[in-house]
Amino acid sequence: MMYPTLDSLYEAIKTGSVGLSFSLPTYGGAEPVNAPEIWSWDVDRYMVGTCAADLSLIPRDEWAGDVKLEG
Repeated sequence: MMYPTLDSLYEAIKTGSVGLSFSLPTYGGAEPVNAPEIWSWDVDRYMVGTCAADLSLIPRDEWAGDVKLEG
């Protein structure tokens, strides 16, 4: 796997090395249900956002169920 951790995948997307898609790898933990703004996850965190520019890594226990946009 080119991106062995959620952190490495996140960095690759943020730098433009990888495009944001629905076929991104995941890294363990339960799959979220009905959360299209979650692009990937690991045991402890979700990678969330509406596009590559606003992606964040959010702890699972802090996920409120929607993307919070600053503005």
